[in-house]
Amino acid sequence: MTEIALPTQEQARALTDRIKVAVEGTWLLIQEAYTSRTWAALGYATWDAYCAAEFGTARLRLPREERQEVVASLRESGMSLRAISSATGISPATAMRDSRVSDETPAVVLGTDGGTYAAARPVPESSSDGDLLAGDDWVQPDGPGFEAAVTPPPKPKRRPLPDMFADATHDFVRIAERFDRLRDDDRFTRNREQTHRQAPEIVRALGSIAELAADMDLPAADTSEEARRWWATSLRKISDALADVANSIEQEQ
Repeated sequence: MTEIALPTQEQARALTDRIKVAVEGTWLLIQEAYTSRTWAALGYATWDAYCAAEFGTARLRLPREERQEVVASLRESGMSLRAISSATGISPATAMRDSRVSDETPAVVLGTDGGTYAAARPVPESSSDGDLLAGDDWVQPDGPGFEAAVTPPPKPKRRPLPDMFADATHDFVRIAERFDRLRDDDRFTRNREQTHRQAPEIVRALGSIAELAADMDLPAADTSEEARRWWATSLRKISDALADVANSIEQEQ
């Protein structure tokens, strides 16, 4: 077995210090994300949904001695117990216990709805759970049923992608047929200049279809040689037609 060479003391210290900086920086960024309502800017309805979707199981788990210091720091920054719970994966009750290491509990905290609320104060161990503040800064005791209370509901089941793709293809064919009928309309030629207003949207749509055709990996399709030849011939005709339009536009400049 190959023996692994130990780093020097200087190398080990440098790596450890880098880890400390990274950990401290992570929680400073989390504080900033919460207080600036970053989740709302990204379209999430709540901080909880943002943490679950963006970080999931990647949330940092810290040893208890370090966790208490981190929780206390987050608490001092104005984060509610519920927000700390979502960011760290610990329960609000645990966040309450860990926040007791600090004497700087804020008078108010920023709730996940953007409002400010009176902070739940650290209480003696003998206090009952019923004395804790309800609402956004609630604390629920650990025990059966707790995980269900704080676990985000499962995402709604999506339809199979092949079914969705088939429906989108059907809609696209119907739209293409509508454009065929518009081109065959006897009024199309004299109203052609009015269609130029829609040119940017049509060009973008053509680009999306071209990217889709490339991403479908048609060369790997399980189909007949006749179908492959038809695909290649049709795509080449489309490419040539679009190239002719592009060349004509450049010549008119």
